[in-house]
Amino acid sequence: MKNQIWYGFGDFAKYRSAVLLNRFVIYMTNIITPNMDKFVFIKMIMIVVVTSVGVLQHNINNTTAQEQPATTVKVAAGGGNATAPWTIFVPQKVEISAGESVTWYNPTEAAAEPHTVTFMLDNNTMAGVVSPLLVANTTKFIPLPPGSNNEELLIPDKGGMSTLMGVNARTYNPVTIDSSGNVKYMNPNANYSMTGTEKYVNSGWFLPTGLEQQYPGSGNAFTATFEKPGAYNYVCILHPWMTGSVVVN
Repeated sequence: MKNQIWYGFGDFAKYRSAVLLNRFVIYMTNIITPNMDKFVFIKMIMIVVVTSVGVLQHNINNTTAQEQPATTVKVAAGGGNATAPWTIFVPQKVEISAGESVTWYNPTEAAAEPHTVTFMLDNNTMAGVVSPLLVANTTKFIPLPPGSNNEELLIPDKGGMSTLMGVNARTYNPVTIDSSGNVKYMNPNANYSMTGTEKYVNSGWFLPTGLEQQYPGSGNAFTATFEKPGAYNYVCILHPWMTGSVVVN
């Protein structure tokens, strides 16, 4: 029965230590005790046993701590396929502890259907997907890939300028806006540590693995580590009805 307990820890070294301890006790009993006072012998055995158990328990505790890395929960953003792409987070709500992480990925099959994970912790940081921008009329735009069926949308303005309707970089790219309003862009597939004081945290557009180049500069995942307890609601900014939440204990 004792052997089964030690094997239960999954550590042969601990089992071996127990076997050696048993052999030591047998050796002491058969070899040393004939010439030793029984009370002294018993005291020595107790010291050896208590010390060995303490060392083994210390090793067990250290091993247990090392075998329990911080938890990362995975959430699917969308799914389905080109015929019927999903616009839902699965699971829609996750519950974790402070210091743990959530990774969102896009499992849509054979379709470059982008999604975002966007936390708007300040109602004034709502960002539109399309943004009007003034550009000079002399600016030349080239579609990518060349020859594809797309073209810039320009609305004539005054003073040799035009209004370009383009994708907002703060929805397309991974970006954060801190409590002071400072904007910081991140790389695709960002791994961000969220403190809960931010005004805006956006994953950027991410697509199924292998289809990222359909939207140059996009990624295929986003990870956030939540440092403080609270309820964090988010949305896919491309599909506003697609919502989710992270509850941090």
